[in-house]
Amino acid sequence: MFANATYDSPKAAPMWAAFFLLVMLVLTGCSEAPQYAYVTNQLSNNVSVIDLQSRQIKHTITVGDAPAGVAQSRDGSQVFVSNADSQDISFIDTTLMQETYRLKVGDGPVGIASNADGSLLYVADWYQNQISVIDTQQKTIINQIATGKSPAGVIVDDAKQRLFVANRDDNSVTMINLENQQAVAEIAVGKAPFGVALNQDGSRLYTVNVQDNSVSVIDTAQQKTIETIEVGEWPYCAVLSPDDRFLYVTNQDENTVSKVDLERYKVTAVIDVDDTPEGIDISANGRYLYVANWGSGQLSVIDTQTDELIENIATAEGSRAFGNFIAGP
Repeated sequence: MFANATYDSPKAAPMWAAFFLLVMLVLTGCSEAPQYAYVTNQLSNNVSVIDLQSRQIKHTITVGDAPAGVAQSRDGSQVFVSNADSQDISFIDTTLMQETYRLKVGDGPVGIASNADGSLLYVADWYQNQISVIDTQQKTIINQIATGKSPAGVIVDDAKQRLFVANRDDNSVTMINLENQQAVAEIAVGKAPFGVALNQDGSRLYTVNVQDNSVSVIDTAQQKTIETIEVGEWPYCAVLSPDDRFLYVTNQDENTVSKVDLERYKVTAVIDVDDTPEGIDISANGRYLYVANWGSGQLSVIDTQTDELIENIATAEGSRAFGNFIAGP
C-alpha cells in the first residue's frame, strides 16, 4: 500500500504524515508502558515504588512492621505485602499508590503469592507451618493448609492449579492441589530451601538451598529432584528468564548473582551487585534484572545482555523484596 502511494495532491502529504505520526505514537506508547518495582524495606516499614523507565522512586508507601514478602496480580493492579512483625498483610492499590487495608494472618507471614487475577492469596506462616488462603475480595482467611517446617518461598501454577511451598527446616517442598486445597506430595531437596522459581509450563521447579549453596531442580510430574546445581555462598532467591533458558540466583554472602544455563545446568556468569542481595526479579522482556540489597538499601539493575551491573537505585533500610515485585506489562 505504501509503495503505491503518491503525493500529487497538496493534501496528500499531510494526510500520510498524520498517519505515520499516529502509528509512531501508538508504538511509542506500547514500548513505554509503565513498569514498577515494589521493594519491601524490612527495617524501614515501607515499600519503595520505583518507575523502572526513569529509575526513580515515585512513591514510598507505609505498611506494617518488618515487610518482607511481596506478590501481585498479573495485571499489576493489586500488590500484597507480608509484614512479619505485625503479623499481617498489606493490600496496596496501585492506582492510588497507597495501602488500603491490612489483614491479620498467623504468627509469622513471610512468603506470599497470588493467583493470576489476584482473587486468592497464599501466605506461608513461618511459625505455624501452614499456608493461609485469603479471599482478597472478602479480605478474609478461607482456609489453612499444613506444610512442612518453616515454610518460606511459595509459587502458584495457575494452569495446573498447584501451589509449591519451600519448607526450610524440613529440606523439602510441599506440592498442594489448589482444586481441593490438599497437600499431595512432599519432595526432598537440598539443605534449607528458601526461594523458588517455576518455568512457564510448570514442568520444572527450582529451589534455592541456602545452607548447601545449591539449587535443586524438580521434575514436577515425577515429583522428585532430578539435578542439583552448585551456586554461590548462602543463596537466597531466584528468577527465570522469560524464555526459561537461564536462572538467576542471589548469593547473600558473596554479594553476587549466579547466572545458570539450564540446558547445561551450569553457572556461566557471576555478576557483582551490592551488599547482601536477597529478592530478585526480571523485566517482562528479560532485558533487565533487579536485585534488592538488604545490606545497602539499594536496588541493583543488571543488563542481561552484558551480564553487568549498570546502576544502583537507593531505596531504604533492609531492602528485601522477597517474591514477585516487578509490576506492569
